[in-house]
Amino acid sequence: MSTKVVAPIMLAALTAMSVSAFAASQTKTGDVKSTDAAKHELTLANGDTFEVGSHVKLDKIKAGDKVAITFDTKDGKMIASKVHLSK
Repeated sequence: MSTKVVAPIMLAALTAMSVSAFAASQTKTGDVKSTDAAKHELTLANGDTFEVGSHVKLDKIKAGDKVAITFDTKDGKMIASKVHLSK
């Protein structure tokens, strides 16, 4: 293959790999500052606020609990997919 064919293919592959890396879920741990079941929000002591789905049972999480949160960022908001109590 010539360089004229290989270069665009390599560029496309690198772009696809970098985009998928940014789409990966992240995990953050911390102490819970507050929860708001009506708004489906959880706020950590450091000020980070997460939107949580209705499948996350916020009634079992209280201020002071240590949690691990798996989340994605969408439109500038942190959207939690999992919230686990941690030690």
